[in-house]
Amino acid sequence: MSHLALGDYVYQGVFLQQLAATYPHLEIDVWFDDCREQRKSWHGGRNQILGQWLESEPNISHIYANPDSEQQRQQQIQDAQQRHYDLVFFIATTRSERFCHYARLIAGDGCAVGAYALNAVQRWQHKEAIAALDASIKVSKSTRFDHISEFYRHHFHALVAMDSPARAFQQLRVPQLYLDALQNSDELDNFVFINHLSTTEKRDWQLAQVFECIATLHQAQPTLRFVINATNEQVTQLQHQVQSNNQLRDINISTFSAKRHFYELPAMISRARLVISVETAIMHLAAALNVPALALIRAKAHQWRPLGPGEILVGGKRVDSISAQTVADKALALLAKAQAEPHRPLNYQ
Repeated sequence: MSHLALGDYVYQGVFLQQLAATYPHLEIDVWFDDCREQRKSWHGGRNQILGQWLESEPNISHIYANPDSEQQRQQQIQDAQQRHYDLVFFIATTRSERFCHYARLIAGDGCAVGAYALNAVQRWQHKEAIAALDASIKVSKSTRFDHISEFYRHHFHALVAMDSPARAFQQLRVPQLYLDALQNSDELDNFVFINHLSTTEKRDWQLAQVFECIATLHQAQPTLRFVINATNEQVTQLQHQVQSNNQLRDINISTFSAKRHFYELPAMISRARLVISVETAIMHLAAALNVPALALIRAKAHQWRPLGPGEILVGGKRVDSISAQTVADKALALLAKAQAEPHRPLNYQ
């Protein structure tokens, strides 16, 4: 059980793979839930794409997706109880008290353990839920982990006594079907993939900055093409904004959204010469695909920096404090570096 999103799974997934290898007799099911009282607008899209990825993972048997309502959550709890789990474990850094409660309900007579993050007052308020667990670990804010992968390594080992995996993050393999769908597209040669939006404004880069960066890169390398990522809801408006900008008229710019399946996104990323992304799963997917990435992050997000090839630019409290010129300069340096290196093979199954 976890607050699981695409970026989280790049790092948690490798531990679940190791768990399956360490205990091959286990059936491993995954429950991902924000435990929010009110559903966010992006829940549906995340449920779909994360669910599609998890469904393709051979070591995962069953998935409980982020519920749309408390009624649905209770139904999922009842369904999970019918599976009579021997062990339910969770890592929860927000709304931990709910994970304590839900894990105990689901486990029944089985074992329920977890890592929770609650302050002293919250621990007193929810002492019965914590005491009902068979074992628990308090996530201390005073314990500093340089990277989120170290956080997961520590807590997976403490909760399920498993050896650490050799890699800190997933190596993502794109099924050939999705690579073949892009293989004959000439427009997808020599392009930079740009993702400027997240789920919160402070992690976004402004569209004006994207356009300025593209114009600067085009001036330096006129043959470069550009693909701007967007959600299905945003892509039409984004297309209009690109087409109505006279400064971009002579630049090859496409918009992209994964419409049918999660693997459309990593297939597209795998074709890129460079990924430029704000603090979202995109920068972690690029790492998992071994694609050079220029990650734009806030100073407080250092623990979530991607570990793959490329560079990181750090802003202040907002990602859009990083200027378009700074990004363009660093992108050109990374493109030059990639050009000098041997051909990077596509990731495929």
